[in-house]
Amino acid sequence: MPYLDILKIVFMKKCFALLFFVSTLGYSQNTKNVLFLGNSYTNYNDLPKLIEDIAASQGDVLTHNQNTPGGKSLQGHSTDAASMSLIKQGGWDYVVLQDQSQRPSFSPASVSVNSLPYARLLSDTIYKYSPCGEPLFYMTWGRKNGDASNCASYPPVCTYAGMQARLRSSYLIMGQENSAPVSPVGAVWRDFLQNNPTVELYNADESHPSLNGSYLAACTFYAAIYHKSPVGAWKPTSMSSSLATAIQTQVANTVFDSLSVWRIDTSAVPPKGTSVNLGGTRPQALIQFFATDSLRLDSVRWFYGNGLRASGFSASDTFTIPNGGNIFIYSEHWRKCQVSLDTIRLAFLSAEQFQSAENMFSLFPNPCFDQLAVESDFQGVVQFRILSVDGKLVQEGKLENQVLTVTELSRGEYILLLEAGGTQYSYRFVKQ
Repeated sequence: MPYLDILKIVFMKKCFALLFFVSTLGYSQNTKNVLFLGNSYTNYNDLPKLIEDIAASQGDVLTHNQNTPGGKSLQGHSTDAASMSLIKQGGWDYVVLQDQSQRPSFSPASVSVNSLPYARLLSDTIYKYSPCGEPLFYMTWGRKNGDASNCASYPPVCTYAGMQARLRSSYLIMGQENSAPVSPVGAVWRDFLQNNPTVELYNADESHPSLNGSYLAACTFYAAIYHKSPVGAWKPTSMSSSLATAIQTQVANTVFDSLSVWRIDTSAVPPKGTSVNLGGTRPQALIQFFATDSLRLDSVRWFYGNGLRASGFSASDTFTIPNGGNIFIYSEHWRKCQVSLDTIRLAFLSAEQFQSAENMFSLFPNPCFDQLAVESDFQGVVQFRILSVDGKLVQEGKLENQVLTVTELSRGEYILLLEAGGTQYSYRFVKQ
């Protein structure tokens, strides 16, 4: 199931609270045709083959082609007959675009002249010949000890951290300017090094990837292309299971915690909603839906459980709340050449149980694995309860050190209720 942006729902006093659970019913393809245009960072350890093997182990299929000569830049690919011919073959789900490893780390003025125009030219060509596909920008990593050859002329690249920050910024701009997703390999690389400083991701030249680094990149691309976690996927035989799991877990945490930052659109966007209790013997609820969060959603149609239907990016209707407290809505999302159908179960609970403040607490990572950090400036005792999406209590206690241990929970969506200073707050999170 594709991972979705996790939305916080504000529960209002003296009205009915709206909780929703979204499950994707179908139409998401598991075969992807991908063209890789890059250089040695892509060619080292045969990155496309690593992605193919990861996909196969998860029941998915990757077909691919590539043009990845050493040192090639986006500018170089834009005038390369082989690259342009491959793009014009069409039929690509994604065309991966990777600039020369140093260029995007240079000054914004340099990037605006030497990278961004060619990212645009290549992207426009991709959209023209693969109208159902899109570019996918390959955010690379900073060199282990910075870029010594350009340090004197541009000090931000003197260190790994400075170079990485510039690469991140430039690739995100490429994605934004071309309405395209970014495979955040460099961001995962940074996070993994922070958590695993003794693991070597670099080749001996302190620039190119070791097998560990290429595997991290491959797992990141799998998540970006298929919108699935790589946890539990295939690993190289020479790599320990513990290291593979650590890499896979970091990829899942970094990618799925910030889908909107990387512009990774799952095309199955859960609608936002609000409800107001209109009273009566059998309570009436005014439901309003909003599906404008998708980055590139073309149209939406709504099919209500009471037989009514609507279309557009927002819709509203009045429902009689059933005795069971559940209403089913179906939303059909169209984007490019794909359609996805979601089922939303609306479970109405008494609002006296909930009062939520948007910024009182923040949760991360979300989705999480063994631990969920709960940050707040509140200094007193915080009690917590964790409910399944159907309202069953699965865990409760006192929040200790702003961390919840959720190892024993099964994979899935949960509702976290926090009580602080006599007020209750509610949030959603996903356990992987």
